[in-house]
Amino acid sequence: MADLLSIGLSSLRATTTALHTTSNNIANVNTEGYTRQGVSFVSRTPQAAGGGYIGTGVSVGSISRITDALVTKRLLSGNSAYQRLEVLSNYASRVDTLTSDPTTGVSKALTGFLDAANTLAQNPTLDAARNGLLSAAESLSSSFGMMQSELDQMASEVTSAATSTVDQINGYTAQIAKMNETIVLAQARAGGDPPNDLLDQRDQMIQQLSGLIGVSTVAQDDGSVNVFTATGQSLVLGQLSTNLGVKGDAYNSGAIEITYAGATITGQISGGQLGGLVDTLRQVIEPARNGLGEMAAGLVEAVNAQHAQGLDAYGELGGEFFSALSVTGLPNANNSGSASVTAQIGASGDLTGNDYLLRYDGSNWSMTNRSTGAAVPLSGSGTALDPFVADGLQWEVSGAPAAGDSFLLQPTRELAGQLSLAITDPGRVAAASPLVVDTGLNNSGTATVKALTVDDAGNAQLLDGVSITFTSPSTYQINGSGSFAYTSGSPISVNGWSLTLSGQPVSGDAFTVSAAGAGSSDNGNARALAAIGQGGVLEGGTQSLLKAASALVARVGQTANQTSLSLDAQASIQAQTIAEQQSVSGVNLDEEAANLLKFQQAYQASAHVIQVADELFQTLISAVRG
Repeated sequence: MADLLSIGLSSLRATTTALHTTSNNIANVNTEGYTRQGVSFVSRTPQAAGGGYIGTGVSVGSISRITDALVTKRLLSGNSAYQRLEVLSNYASRVDTLTSDPTTGVSKALTGFLDAANTLAQNPTLDAARNGLLSAAESLSSSFGMMQSELDQMASEVTSAATSTVDQINGYTAQIAKMNETIVLAQARAGGDPPNDLLDQRDQMIQQLSGLIGVSTVAQDDGSVNVFTATGQSLVLGQLSTNLGVKGDAYNSGAIEITYAGATITGQISGGQLGGLVDTLRQVIEPARNGLGEMAAGLVEAVNAQHAQGLDAYGELGGEFFSALSVTGLPNANNSGSASVTAQIGASGDLTGNDYLLRYDGSNWSMTNRSTGAAVPLSGSGTALDPFVADGLQWEVSGAPAAGDSFLLQPTRELAGQLSLAITDPGRVAAASPLVVDTGLNNSGTATVKALTVDDAGNAQLLDGVSITFTSPSTYQINGSGSFAYTSGSPISVNGWSLTLSGQPVSGDAFTVSAAGAGSSDNGNARALAAIGQGGVLEGGTQSLLKAASALVARVGQTANQTSLSLDAQASIQAQTIAEQQSVSGVNLDEEAANLLKFQQAYQASAHVIQVADELFQTLISAVRG
């Protein structure tokens, strides 16, 4: 009877534990992060009895959480991926809206300027058309400036958010380390049994941490867990946590660097909101700013070059239409010399959209493409008269550099914000071609004017009158002097211009080239300005401004579309993973209700065993007394 009573009592205690555990599962059905718990039963050591062994009852082996380690791992990585894509998609969508807006976007602003130039070509003497071109140029400058400002603001938002995110990461890692300490102590006091509810709380912290940065975990025998970044830096080791840091870069460019134990790890950050913020700068905002800056550089170079070849209403050659763009070399905070670097765009078609590092080794300067790490060949000596030249840039050094000094060049990053008009007087718009050609009245050959182009607008004699008289079909004189060979179809070049004829001249034929003069109704230069959008300006002269605008909008749009699709796909994957995790670890009320009924019946049966043992014992006592 004693053994029967003991068996019944062991079953009663074990079943009570199971009832408590099931009740706790039901109570926490809506608790975020709660993991369903289960009781494992272990048969107690049997006793030898005659021809065999008799069982002695049941014990509770453990009360443990029901989890799947692989699903949990996928849940962490999936959460990191989703949060990264959500940040990236949000900013990509904003940049896409900014650049493609039908009213203020890149293409609209550029075509508005070109349309105004075309209107001027149709009405070259009207002040209203000249004012229209200046107004369109002002609108173009404002649009580029607005987009620059918006992109700069987004970059500032990202850096501010990154700083805040790092603070949150450090807060979670400190909490996880503290929770490790609590769990280790609780597990030791319980003889090695895990404190399940504390484990749930810690897992919830790790899950929230994974939304901020990609992480991996390694469980330890004492109940603690080590947490690492996706690229291997330890954030939590047992009861100790290591903070990430944030600092500005050495060139004070406005960028920030993520640090670990004093070392910069920005390029190694992946996953989570922090990874999304880092990728937003690298993949969305910086390419957009550089692309916009390249367009501004190409526009200024092309328009100014063409405008200089025209004649304004005052009979003077056109000056700068847009103000020149400049690039500042940002010095390293650790520079010890007195040198400074100034740069300007030399050839917009050679720009790469990348940043560069300039270094001085004590005797020579070197240039490195910061994006690719490749060395960039330099020409020139770095003086004002002989500047260094590379990748579309011209830069000079003033002051005395010291060995180890370095500078950061961001050639196109801020150029769009610099775009501004250099003229305000509509009379200074050079709409006319500077030169006109008069054909001699007595010409008897078949030669006619095919083209008159300006080769060097800076030639001091460009507007001087020139008379060309043919002394034979193959020779001509300039202003009645000399004898110059002529080949049919070949240009005649004088004073910075070239005249091309079609047909065959004969002896005595004459052509006179002279300045168009003030108030000219010629529209040649206005037509050339209107055609600038179609000509090769960027990418080594292979890409027009209009195509560059379309390409920029397309790149940003493609990035926005891809990230949006990836976000939707990741959301679906994450939902499936969560459902799988819940099917394993979540509380199912139907299942728990069935367990509750099962353990209730087991409890009642165990109580009946005890009752039977008591009745047998009472029967035995009665028999002995009788």
